[in-house]
Amino acid sequence: MRLEHTFSNYKIFRFLFSFALLVTFSIFAGSTGLNTSTQMAAAVILFIYTAVSFITLFIEKVTVFDTLLDITFITAFIFTDFERLKYFSILYLFPLFFSGFSFRLKYALMVVAVAVAEYMMLFFFYKEYTHSGYLNLLLNSVAFFLIAMAGAKLKQQIEKQQKYIEKLESEKRENELYKKLYRISAELAHEIRNPLASIKAAADLISEGNPNPKLIKMIREEASRLNKLLSDFLLLSRPKESEKVNVNVRDILYRLKELYGKDREIVLNVKGSPYIYISEKGFGSAVSNVLKNAVEWSKSKVVVNAYVMNDKLFIEVEDDGTGIPEENRKTIFEPFFTTSEGGTGLGLAIAKRVVMENGGDIFVEDSSLGGAKFVLIFPLGRKDEGTGS
Repeated sequence: MRLEHTFSNYKIFRFLFSFALLVTFSIFAGSTGLNTSTQMAAAVILFIYTAVSFITLFIEKVTVFDTLLDITFITAFIFTDFERLKYFSILYLFPLFFSGFSFRLKYALMVVAVAVAEYMMLFFFYKEYTHSGYLNLLLNSVAFFLIAMAGAKLKQQIEKQQKYIEKLESEKRENELYKKLYRISAELAHEIRNPLASIKAAADLISEGNPNPKLIKMIREEASRLNKLLSDFLLLSRPKESEKVNVNVRDILYRLKELYGKDREIVLNVKGSPYIYISEKGFGSAVSNVLKNAVEWSKSKVVVNAYVMNDKLFIEVEDDGTGIPEENRKTIFEPFFTTSEGGTGLGLAIAKRVVMENGGDIFVEDSSLGGAKFVLIFPLGRKDEGTGS
């Protein structure tokens, strides 16, 4: 349900409420202690309010004037006998909350200002110049403001939730596409691997006859390169089932730092001693591919932050490179997408696959270092005794 439809029946509820209030007041007016002329005036105001509420049912759009209309009629009703009817000021809270929820903050504050001004008018007209009178005026004014802010706060929370739901739906559609690509890649990899084995066998036979060594070296190198490509391809398309264990995140990150930190400065910030229950090979592959990508695109520095929050492991990998253009952020995790010379475009796709298989998430945003920032989120999974988080 969209936010603008949340209070789509506001006018219907207002009409039903005004009608019920008119009927109730008409029945019990004699027991309120009001004199006849005051009863008549209050009844006329409620009748007009009900009639206007009925007419507005045929105006589809709800505007700030609807809330001002409500506040004005409430004020007019209380005005008939402030002493006996001032407790009806609680009715101000409904249009004030609605205005905070439905309109921009400046319009909501304008409605609050009108409500306070009209209530002050009642206060001064009836000369409530007593300690309790001033306290009543102050408390009502504060309540008017707070209820409007509560409506605005609820609106922000609902909007945030809607954006999150839309993001999840978008990711669900993308994941379905990835699943199709993974099946295709599995079939393609198996088709290529058979002739690849023949190439390597031929190279071994040629080597026994002492032909040109450069030719043999080229065949073997190309065969090894293709084998590596297909191994990554198979990992992407159909990762092997591996036993899950409690993996020491700090150890994995420091091993990767030793591997990739020869030409770049890699700064590790690991909070605590986090463990995660996962396939060590898959976890290492995902983090390795992201870190390798950051090292390749960085100028001189890569920062890795790892911490646990809400039973989830967060790993942030950011670099001081050129960053990722906005138009590429939706495609960088797709298989074979690459902008680097000689790259296969499988590294980040493998990382996304591993994260998906383990119920996590991965996304990219701008880094404070000037480049890109990849965020990997993994559920911690089962925790055995003796492991920390």
